[in-house]
Amino acid sequence: MAEVQTEVQSEYTKTRDIGVFVSKAPSLKFITSATAKVGLEGTVTDYSMTAPEGEEIDVSTLASITKETISGLPAEATVSMNVNFVVGNAGQKSLRQSYDSGENYAFQIKYEDGSSIDWIARVTSYEFKGAKNGIVTGSFSFKVKGKFQFTEPAPSSRTTESK
Repeated sequence: MAEVQTEVQSEYTKTRDIGVFVSKAPSLKFITSATAKVGLEGTVTDYSMTAPEGEEIDVSTLASITKETISGLPAEATVSMNVNFVVGNAGQKSLRQSYDSGENYAFQIKYEDGSSIDWIARVTSYEFKGAKNGIVTGSFSFKVKGKFQFTEPAPSSRTTESK
């Protein structure tokens, strides 16, 4: 019996037309439809999210042939966002408030396909700088409390057909 080959399309998540949100007030709960939030996507130029590396605990004994380790507690995850720095932007005001107070805020990146990444974090540092092109840019760094929550997109109404 001959094997039927089906067409496979590349998979990707678009970074254009996404929403980047921060809660208006400190929060230890993820953003929901009822959460008062403000958008940051109009100022964010790019972002980076790094899952934490776990601590390695040495459990080697005198009988071990090689070093033996187990996973310990992971460190806090980190997020950084590069921005066009805007003093009056409501979202950036919330970020600076988090830095000043040390309080955690809820964050969400919502992609065009309906998927999202949520996290709770505090701003640990920020910077801004002027450049010869006349645009003030900057960055914010965050320490994540707990873990990232990944929400997959709702199933598409499109179905794939195999011949």
